[in-house]
Amino acid sequence: MSQLGRFILVLAILFILAGCWNRVELNELWVTAATGVDMMDDGQWMVSYQIIVPSAIANGTGGGTGGSSQPASHVFSVKSKTYNQALSYSNLKTSRRIYVAHNRVVFIGKRAAEKGMDRLIDFYLRNTEAREMVNIIVTDGLASDLLKKLLPPEKLQGAAMAELVNKESDILSLFPKVRVYDLALSMNSDSKSIGVPVAELIGERDHQNEQEAESLDVFKKTSAPLRLALTKLGVFQNGKLKGFLNKKESLGVSYLSQKVNNTEVSFPCGEQPSREMYSSLLVNSANVKLTPRKTSSHYTIQVEVKINGTLNETTCTKDISKTKAIHDLEKEISKEVTKTINEGWAKLQELGVDVTGFADRIHRRFPKEWEMVKKDWEQEFKKIELDIRVDARIQRPGLLQKHIGSQT
Repeated sequence: MSQLGRFILVLAILFILAGCWNRVELNELWVTAATGVDMMDDGQWMVSYQIIVPSAIANGTGGGTGGSSQPASHVFSVKSKTYNQALSYSNLKTSRRIYVAHNRVVFIGKRAAEKGMDRLIDFYLRNTEAREMVNIIVTDGLASDLLKKLLPPEKLQGAAMAELVNKESDILSLFPKVRVYDLALSMNSDSKSIGVPVAELIGERDHQNEQEAESLDVFKKTSAPLRLALTKLGVFQNGKLKGFLNKKESLGVSYLSQKVNNTEVSFPCGEQPSREMYSSLLVNSANVKLTPRKTSSHYTIQVEVKINGTLNETTCTKDISKTKAIHDLEKEISKEVTKTINEGWAKLQELGVDVTGFADRIHRRFPKEWEMVKKDWEQEFKKIELDIRVDARIQRPGLLQKHIGSQT
């Protein structure tokens, strides 16, 4: 090919390969901070979108005062037969296209959770924009109602809720965060179960306070009458909601699931059995080792927990500069942790839901026996016994040798 022919070919290619043929400008999109999924009485899904209003954030009016103020987000809902249809039908209600790639959290209404999360997972794994690392939170009522509530002092409720879940997982470990990816893994595991955090409105719930929580008036108060908070753990089996666990039961399950990063243990002093006076250990590390064992009639899980922490509050009158006093406190901590694990385990056995993932461990440890028990795993799960051994160590008791109010 001559030099002229090559030049013409390159020129033709440049005209064909236009660099911006599929561009989408930001002012053509509505970026979502959170979404909500509800099941309605007529059997249709209602998908709600909390979209970000950039002008409110840029002008600083999203949580301020004044007549020109506007919320930093707007919520609207679409009813449809499928999630993707809801995304398509959203174009009938808004001038911009919904963009879900930056979604931070998905709220699931109770009825939708009971119906099943298989469709949600299918949508997130097939859609090229939706990201499967988004957090999932269950609500006791309608997810759409929760999306409309503001979360002072934060402007974007969806982003704030995602940060709340992340911080809770790192600091308390009562309700470890769950992503769409985790839910998908659980449905394809042997246990087919998982625990998901539940968010609720707490405070004085009446019509006036609920209306105020949806307006900028809530930012004018130093204390909001209603607040969004994580309150319990929703237990899922085969993608469907089966029940709830309270805070202590959920923490016990976190130990058994090896999901405790940091937490707090409140424990009574041994010499004060009749007084409700508690001390506090800030747990810096909690290592849990789970070992399945097979007996003649059932399985036993040996649970070895090693806890190290800082004594950051005490009402005990003992002189904690003495080694025996420290050992006595460590025994009380071990008893409290054992009690917490047993409470969570008792609730799981009552529900018959293997949130701990013991089925996967037994399958790996006893592959031949698993083929015989997997069909009746729910009944076999209820027969499992725990052998709990807790070793608690106080690494830093503090500079004070006695409780500040001690008379001895």
